[in-house]
Amino acid sequence: MARILDAAGALFIEKGVDGATMTEIASRSGTAIGSLYRFFPTKESLSLTLLERFIHDRLAQLDEICAEAKSGESEAVADLLLGVWLARREERDYTTLLLAARPDAEQSGQAWREQFLARVVAVLQKTCPQARETAAARGMVLLHVLKLAPQLVKGEGQEAVEAEIRKLVLSLVRAS
Repeated sequence: MARILDAAGALFIEKGVDGATMTEIASRSGTAIGSLYRFFPTKESLSLTLLERFIHDRLAQLDEICAEAKSGESEAVADLLLGVWLARREERDYTTLLLAARPDAEQSGQAWREQFLARVVAVLQKTCPQARETAAARGMVLLHVLKLAPQLVKGEGQEAVEAEIRKLVLSLVRAS
């Protein structure tokens, strides 16, 4: 199943969700078309599974960061948070398309944003407990900075841009 999802994601990036066919996905994943349809009867079911895999994986990564975070470890936490958003950029690109194509995009997107925010706020509260009262506001800003980071950290000068984003993330984690 993972091969099918990975192949679908790669094709969605190359051709768009509408441009990729189930036949191409089966071929790229090395799966017989009948097996593909047994797991995913429609491209929509495959898309939903792909989107949910990405969302749940990212939420699990935030849970891990929160579980490991300790008061005063701002630099390590900032690096981990930024790393989650900079890793697997291609997946983020197609999941954005998949989410936008859903008929319930606004509601499901809002629900997932709330889950991300709750976890980011929990990380901030654990890392900087003396600034709990500002954690929700810092978390909201931090989440938007993290979501924008993959679009900014590419091409010429990306190291300098990433360094500046890292400083911003660190200031939000530290509450300074």
